[in-house]
Amino acid sequence: MIRVRIPVGAFQNKKMTNNILFLCPHDDDLTIASLGYVLKLIDDGKSVIQIIFSKGAMSHPHFKEDVIKEIRERETEKIANKIGLKKLIYFDLKDMELKKEIQAHDIKSKIKNIIEKYKPERILTVSSSETHPDHRTVNEVVLNVVDSLKKKYPVYTFNVWTRPKLMQNPIIYVDISKYFWKKIKILQQHRSQWLSIYLQLIPVIFRAKYYGIKNNCKYAEKFERVR
Repeated sequence: MIRVRIPVGAFQNKKMTNNILFLCPHDDDLTIASLGYVLKLIDDGKSVIQIIFSKGAMSHPHFKEDVIKEIRERETEKIANKIGLKKLIYFDLKDMELKKEIQAHDIKSKIKNIIEKYKPERILTVSSSETHPDHRTVNEVVLNVVDSLKKKYPVYTFNVWTRPKLMQNPIIYVDISKYFWKKIKILQQHRSQWLSIYLQLIPVIFRAKYYGIKNNCKYAEKFERVR
């Protein structure tokens, strides 16, 4: 796994056909919502790239921002190395201020450059139905960038904290039975987020079992095709 910090205009076009992009507001969103699918993709020989907009410094307002950002980055990199993530990309934007930060730091251009460099098979990001303002902002900016490109890419969304709304878009269930309990163990390695992770454990297990019933398997994760 290679950690990358993004300078503007630092990309070169290179055709890649087995890349999968996950664009996440915070580092633990991927683990909570879609780690089972990520583990399956890596087992299938895909190259998974995670883009993280913010390190979530506001999750611990009683700590200095630099301290909690360093802790969360270290935890995320450890997980990324363990599961075999191809690349971890940080935009390092301020937590709870993504709408303003995205404009100030020309993030749309950076996302466009990433997509054009890696030419992913598919792109995944958080759902527009999320209640967290940073999550809705990331959904909006990712879809705006994708819609501006000449080449069309399939885009799927996932829910982290919010129960998905009833939509008319195609729904895909992915069988993660083989990976589910590994996901749960890895989820608990976000130790700095122990309270939010603890609160999520039962919902994560319940959703996986429910989606598994929908998909005729033991455990599954759900994604919505939006492009």
